[in-house]
Amino acid sequence: MTLLMTCSAISAWADEFQQSVQPLLKEYCNTCHSTQKQKGDLDLERFTSMKQVKADPAVWEHTLEQLANNEMPPKGKPQLSPEQKKLLTQWARGTLDELALASAGDPGPVVLRRLSNMEYTYTVRDLTGIDSLDPAKEFPVDGAAGEGFTNAGAALVMSPALLTKYLDAGKDIASHAVLLPGGMRFSESSSPRDWTDEALAKIRAFYARYTWQGGAESVNLQGVQFDTNTGGRLEVAKYLETLQGRGDASVLNARYLETLKKALESTQPSPVLDLLREKYKAKSLNALDVDAWQRVLWRFASVGHIGKKNGPKSWQEPVTPLGTHHEIRVKLEAPKEGGDAKLYLVSTDAGDGSADDEAIWENARVVVKDKPDVQVLASQAVKTPQVIEITVPAASIVKDTELVVTARHKSGSVQVQVLKEKPTMLSGLQSGMASAVIAKGQWSDNNLRTSLSAPILVANGSPARQKFEAAFDEFRALFPIALCYAKIVPVDEVVTLTLFHRDDSELQRLMLSAEESKELDRLWDELLFLSEAPLKQVDVFEQLWQFATQDAKPDAFEPMREPIMRGAEAFKKRLVEIAPVQVQAVLDFAGKAWRRSLSDREQSALRTLHAQLLKQGLSHPAATRMLLARVLTSPAFLYRGEKAAEGSKSAPVSDRELATRLSYFLWSSTPDAELMSQADAGRLHEPEVLVSQAHRMLKNAKVSRLATEFGCQWLQVRDVATLDEKSERHFPTFGSLRGPMQEEAERFFTALFQQDESVLSLLEADHTYVNGALAEHYGLKVKGSDWQRVEALRAQGRGGILGFAATLAKQSGASRTSPILRGNWLSEVVLGEKLPRPPKDVPILPEEAPAGLTERQLIERHSSDAACAKCHQRIDPFGFALEGFDAIGRSRKADTHAVLANGTTFEGLDGLRTYLLTTRRDDFLRQFCRKLLGYALGRSVQLSDKPLIETMITQLKANDFKITTALETILLSPQFREVRGRDFVVSQ
Repeated sequence: MTLLMTCSAISAWADEFQQSVQPLLKEYCNTCHSTQKQKGDLDLERFTSMKQVKADPAVWEHTLEQLANNEMPPKGKPQLSPEQKKLLTQWARGTLDELALASAGDPGPVVLRRLSNMEYTYTVRDLTGIDSLDPAKEFPVDGAAGEGFTNAGAALVMSPALLTKYLDAGKDIASHAVLLPGGMRFSESSSPRDWTDEALAKIRAFYARYTWQGGAESVNLQGVQFDTNTGGRLEVAKYLETLQGRGDASVLNARYLETLKKALESTQPSPVLDLLREKYKAKSLNALDVDAWQRVLWRFASVGHIGKKNGPKSWQEPVTPLGTHHEIRVKLEAPKEGGDAKLYLVSTDAGDGSADDEAIWENARVVVKDKPDVQVLASQAVKTPQVIEITVPAASIVKDTELVVTARHKSGSVQVQVLKEKPTMLSGLQSGMASAVIAKGQWSDNNLRTSLSAPILVANGSPARQKFEAAFDEFRALFPIALCYAKIVPVDEVVTLTLFHRDDSELQRLMLSAEESKELDRLWDELLFLSEAPLKQVDVFEQLWQFATQDAKPDAFEPMREPIMRGAEAFKKRLVEIAPVQVQAVLDFAGKAWRRSLSDREQSALRTLHAQLLKQGLSHPAATRMLLARVLTSPAFLYRGEKAAEGSKSAPVSDRELATRLSYFLWSSTPDAELMSQADAGRLHEPEVLVSQAHRMLKNAKVSRLATEFGCQWLQVRDVATLDEKSERHFPTFGSLRGPMQEEAERFFTALFQQDESVLSLLEADHTYVNGALAEHYGLKVKGSDWQRVEALRAQGRGGILGFAATLAKQSGASRTSPILRGNWLSEVVLGEKLPRPPKDVPILPEEAPAGLTERQLIERHSSDAACAKCHQRIDPFGFALEGFDAIGRSRKADTHAVLANGTTFEGLDGLRTYLLTTRRDDFLRQFCRKLLGYALGRSVQLSDKPLIETMITQLKANDFKITTALETILLSPQFREVRGRDFVVSQ
């Protein structure tokens, strides 16, 4: 029925063309626009039938504009009567409307679209995950086409020079590829050293999620004082506070928290844990109680000695304060109040009762360097509990004086101490203190020793010793002093063979799940792979061996030779084994970059290319990166190719092609995994799925690109951040404000899309987004300097795009405002009017108004010229209404009264806004819809799109003007979802 009505209507317009229009064209138009003259490249004489009119409707769209602007016929030529002009206008408009309905939904011409510079940049960033990459920085600037956007296919040409730049950019991007044992990732840096540092940082960040970064110990290494053993600590305090009702369990490791809870609430006897349990029951247990025992039962070894002959087994070593005898050393200082010093040799029951507990104190002596020892006690056997008081004459105490005594086991289990204060309690197990002592020897020796202040004397193999050892093991299993060696790179050695040290078994045992341990293993594997540590250790070993032969014992390192050499050989073998994995990673990347699956032939070609590069002498990493550069310079990546349907009819694009259309519309980039999964499942073409994905994508931060590439480009403010045309003498602050000016517009449009705001908010919004500097520029009071949303803007004389400093500054001169530029911008860009070009001989206005004239008076004098008056009557009033803002958008007092050609008057921004939202609302909506559609389709809006635009406007009005209404209408349209058939021809 619709087709019959359309054909009937067109037939009626055909009759009118023959009977009325053609005679008018012959009389008033063909004199200048004949086939022979073609003034302005326009030939109207060739239109002798409706078939020819239908074949070129663009000519009649242009003719309508000329008639509306009173430019046709030109002055000095015979003019149409009002009735004739009305007839010609109605015929042209009616014919075009019917043609639009007849071809409604036409997807438009198929153009092979290259990625624009920004699409290329965004795509590379999303594919690599590196936002700092700027691969198009040396590319020539993209031109605009279609509806004025740089994503229009008609503007995206390829030249030999640009192709060369693509090749260079592809190589540069590939230089950021980091080849890994399991494939490939990308880095901000192209330096292998930086890649290693990144791998280190990832492991440290992993450790930091579970550990406390404090706990440093001071070390003096060859006269250099620094902290070591920092980080990786078990944050006991927070766990104890939480279990005792004073902390937040949500920030702690649930697995360890439960383990600790069970241990502290257990009734299984344990000499050490029982001491903690008593305090836990009273809710008085704190980290210091645990720390005291940690320092006695653990010590940190020197990482550089691990693996050497007689060296430590690990960085965190258990210490057992048990033995048959122990030498105790106490530094002596003369009492401040004078007199002799008193010391107390204390023997207690170690908390297990005093039956049969006996010990012997031997050879207690005062020791001073370079002086004979002075014995104060030869030998004395004691039963527990007992205290022996020793007096040391003050005269014997000088600098570095020590009391040295040996305690020896006789029977039972005895804990011994030397105290400077007489004890008040002589029962119970005491933690005492432990300190690390560096024994004399060569640098290659393992010289670390532990000195205990409260050792326990027991017989080897006795039941008492076994009981204490079990108790200490229970404590150490629950409270390691560190969970991991967070420094990774040893710093406590003058000379060390260890490049990276891994010690995180306690972290894995107490806190990590199987998946977390697997992730940690992967991170360590990447670190060792990227650093080539197994190969470098060979060189370090040889150097260290040579160094040790000079003044130490090289045989101490001999046990390390074979493991190091074996590790290097295994690493070389692995490099060969994983090469195909890395090539496959490039092929997988190609599938993402090309936005489709690779054919078997394409995969084979890429593998062959890699093999050829190896034959040419390139190393595997170099050949793999060259292969990656090839992927990034392929037409499959640089162009958004679509397969046209067979035949002449339009047909739906594939789901993958639809995903690409949607992603480049909303994100100016390649589809993400979620979108592509819907496409691969064959569901994206379903309307509800397509709309759902669009809503998801609009919430993503990447929609800010739509704000910039569509919103800011439409308003012509996308380049304000680099605008350098303002007079620094007149506007010294502009340079620092131009970035925030553009960002305001970007943030405003981003919120429009993300929060599904009204399209009319572009004109009537009572809010905007400012940072501290821009707020000061606007005269707004805000807290802080960060970006924030501010309300009640209309009360401040602003609101909407007309009050943006970016739009006001862009449409001004270097040192003064320009009502002409602002009015022309509002008329053409915001309202979509078509204005004639200014006459060629229009005088250029001075940059500054002459003395005695305001800027407005200067414009009014200029506009009074008869040749200019018609256009200026249309645009100047808009500009005059915005004179309340200077050339960089600051508020000022000025004459903002405006009178339109039809007599309509309004005052300032508020009056202009009201006029636009009432009298011109539909014009604004139509322009917005036209621009959004043109941007979405990447082409000029054509006659067949007119019904879709009218539908968009109707839907907006019915849905509170919500932006998603316009977006959904576009997404569900044939124009967006279909492609012309291969044999399509424009209907004649």
